Amino acid sequence: MPRAALDNREIQRVRRRLCEAALALYREEGADAVSFRRLAERTGTSHTQPYRYFENKDALFAALRLDCYQRFFDCIRDCDRPGSDPAARLQAIHHGILEFVRAQPADYQLMFAADQPPLADYPDLLAVRRAAFDYLVAIVAEATEAGRLDGDPRDIMHVAWGAVHGLLNLHTAGQLLHGRRLEELTQPLLRTVLHPLFETDHDVLRSA
Repeated sequence: MPRAALDNREIQRVRRRLCEAALALYREEGADAVSFRRLAERTGTSHTQPYRYFENKDALFAALRLDCYQRFFDCIRDCDRPGSDPAARLQAIHHGILEFVRAQPADYQLMFAADQPPLADYPDLLAVRRAAFDYLVAIVAEATEAGRLDGDPRDIMHVAWGAVHGLLNLHTAGQLLHGRRLEELTQPLLRTVLHPLFETDHDVLRSA
């Protein structure tokens, strides 16, 4: 194997190790606890090593978000039911997203934190976010082409995306305070935002 390929593999291995340690620290203590000094202590390396692989803390967190978002997109695709009715596909994906958030609420908060640097500075992260969104737009387009929904698929998905993530953000922040739990609100949300696609009951969440 050429030396350049070996060097690149080693760079990726070290970056992966640093990212895993940083994500574990973030999950345990929050974003403020993640520093290059703490990261070096966690990995048993010199305090200068993280700087060789990440320009600054923003670059490190962009790498963490990329990892989280790739797993989030994998979850969407793994839960999908290609060839099924669009409502059933969206319901299954919605269920998968809920399970992702339940399992890793800190990862979800990291992905959608409000204080992120411009995504244009991190094209790999922007690309996977767009790919995940476009994947869902394509499912909504199936429904509009079949006359099941009325409107531009991208407009519809923006509204649905905002509604779902608004609910999930309230849940992860512990701000669902008015007598309803996340599990009780997911189906009413889909029926409201994607009406009339969900006039027929496609609820696969009752056993969740």
